[in-house]
Amino acid sequence: MQTRIKEYRTQLSLTQEELARKVGVRRETIVFLEQGKYNPSLRLAHDIAVALGAKIDELFIFDDEVPGPESRVVLVD
Repeated sequence: MQTRIKEYRTQLSLTQEELARKVGVRRETIVFLEQGKYNPSLRLAHDIAVALGAKIDELFIFDDEVPGPESRVVLVD
């Protein structure tokens, strides 16, 4: 997953620390989110979107290569 959190955050002149405080997490969480190393809960994604004045789908870009439910294989004994 990729994010545009840093882009939106810098447009608002917010530091990672300030954004973290607004959404109630540690700065390291924002760092990991911006690096795509952490998948947030829906609640955290919502809180970040509200803090940045954006929609969740504007901030988080999901990998299109992940197979959808229609292409999954279910093994049955």
